[in-house]
Amino acid sequence: MLNKEFLETLTPVEIQMVHQYINILFKNKVTSTTTNYGNLETSVDECPYCHCKHIVRNGHNNKTGRQRYLCKNKECGHTFEATTNTFFSHSKAKYQTWLTFIGCEVVGLSLRQESVITGVSVTGCFNMRHKLYNALRDYQQSQKLKGTCEVDATYVSINLKGWNPDDMPRFSKRRGKHKPDSQHPNLRGISHHKICIVSAVDEYDHILFRIAGLGQETFEMYNKFKDHFSEKCMIVADSKPCIAEFASANHLEADIIPSGEFKSSKLNTLAALNQLHQEFSELIRRKHGVGTRHLQAYIDWLVMTKRLRYRTDAKKMNTEIYMNIMKNSVNWTTDDICHIPMPIDLDEAYYEFMTDVNQLHQHIS
Repeated sequence: MLNKEFLETLTPVEIQMVHQYINILFKNKVTSTTTNYGNLETSVDECPYCHCKHIVRNGHNNKTGRQRYLCKNKECGHTFEATTNTFFSHSKAKYQTWLTFIGCEVVGLSLRQESVITGVSVTGCFNMRHKLYNALRDYQQSQKLKGTCEVDATYVSINLKGWNPDDMPRFSKRRGKHKPDSQHPNLRGISHHKICIVSAVDEYDHILFRIAGLGQETFEMYNKFKDHFSEKCMIVADSKPCIAEFASANHLEADIIPSGEFKSSKLNTLAALNQLHQEFSELIRRKHGVGTRHLQAYIDWLVMTKRLRYRTDAKKMNTEIYMNIMKNSVNWTTDDICHIPMPIDLDEAYYEFMTDVNQLHQHIS
């Protein structure tokens, strides 16, 4: 049996021969008709609803011919297939299509380019993108920062892409310059119209990059993520008082970079974090803006791919990502993707517009 114990007994030459044989076998096995169901079929060992191990075969699906299973747990009793409640629920795309699509996402192609390459419609690629990104929504939950840890925040404007004009919490903005008035002045700098994203990178390349709220960064925003910092973290940050307060409240060592300087007294910098912020800005620019509804999903994708580049060959990244998500529970439909909850409170963001917008909606109705 080909397992870890057997492979450890092989010589380097024998391992190379096995590797070459597997590559040949992979090329012969993977065709345009290979399905995701075939990859999951042999790994069905529990009910996807209650995770009970007591399951039995229960005939086949009349339309697809796929094997169905029955959960024998009296409190459950669900029937299911290998793809039920997995990443590939409600997806008709074949295995090769998903691999190609993931490869396109890794290099940052547009939806139109991905549509041409994969043969899937632009709308289909949009749905595949958000299903892929949201499969990684729990990836950062397991991140535990340790050692020297650079901490700072970055900001991005609220983006209401895809919103119906009748549901907008503010008046639609016109392109180009517009004249503010006393009721609706232009808010320069960091205001409650900006989204604060807390970020941290440690010396082991673990990354925390999460939406924290609206406006200027505060102690409360950082403290939301205190569980991601181990007890032996040393916080490297600029001279903002809220970060020093966060470090003190959680009994963490702090190495503060003086105002106007680039290095701390211990010669630590924020170089890794600045690079992450630059990559994030480039992602936003390349996508021509990201809707705030989907912003955290795009951030999770950026963090996931950045981590994989440290330890995975670029040619194997699409396969590595596929293996990571294939059994994730992302039982989403198109309607679910379009109704993801907003990560911020729009009433708080646009409170100064609310009275005028409500009056306008009442007048229209």
